[in-house]
Amino acid sequence: MDTGPKVGLVLSGGSVRGAAHLGVLEVLEKEGIRPHCIVGVSAGAMVGAVYCAGLPLEEIRRLALELRWIRLGRLVRPRLGFFDSGKLESRLIEVIGPHTFDQLLIPLAVIAADLMREEVIVLREGPVAHAVRASCALPGVFTPVEWEGRLLVDGGLLNNLPVSVAREMGAQYVIAVDLLPLTQLERPPRNLFEMWYLVFYTLLRTSHREGEQADCLITPQIGRFDWVDFSQVPDLIQRGREAAEVHIAQISADLRQPKIAWIETPGQQ
Repeated sequence: MDTGPKVGLVLSGGSVRGAAHLGVLEVLEKEGIRPHCIVGVSAGAMVGAVYCAGLPLEEIRRLALELRWIRLGRLVRPRLGFFDSGKLESRLIEVIGPHTFDQLLIPLAVIAADLMREEVIVLREGPVAHAVRASCALPGVFTPVEWEGRLLVDGGLLNNLPVSVAREMGAQYVIAVDLLPLTQLERPPRNLFEMWYLVFYTLLRTSHREGEQADCLITPQIGRFDWVDFSQVPDLIQRGREAAEVHIAQISADLRQPKIAWIETPGQQ
């Protein structure tokens, strides 16, 4: 697709549901579509980091199947969060090395949120693993991450589907993957954790306002999948694959449009 438009891929957050992104990437690769840039939020940032570093999808899938919460966080005395995510950062360094953004094979942007200033922070410089850790710092669960005098948390808090960032990075055709489909619970929350989950899910959905700006919006049918159960990873990958296959014919057709169309009307179908 080197002669076609520059493709941007936006990967939303969604905790364990991030495994669905792998299924989408498998379908894109099979079709020969390689993104010009990737924008990732939380779990999407983690998937984006390993993919942009050049790890084969088969290896990324193996790593995803091995993930457990005990490998990502360390229980601490509750103050700003129950878990410190230093393990997540260390594990990512083990996998891709101590890369900085300029060492990645595919340009990557990681989205975090400045909790004190209510500001979306686009991270494109410095250590990749530390940026991903900040983007994954789910408020109330993981402790916030300090970054150049700022206190950063999960970027999905303010923008969980940042299509505009991909445009700013030069993408002319943007594929966005939404892991937070509209869903209805079968019963009311029964405990504090379920109540917190429902509130945060609702909050993240309100930060999806840029989804309609994508040229193609892929929404895997994972509304009933748990956020925290790693045993679901194989099924989540399959759901991501199925959702991408629904759109792949149209994506391929769009990308075969004459090059002049993308020069005159970038980002438009």
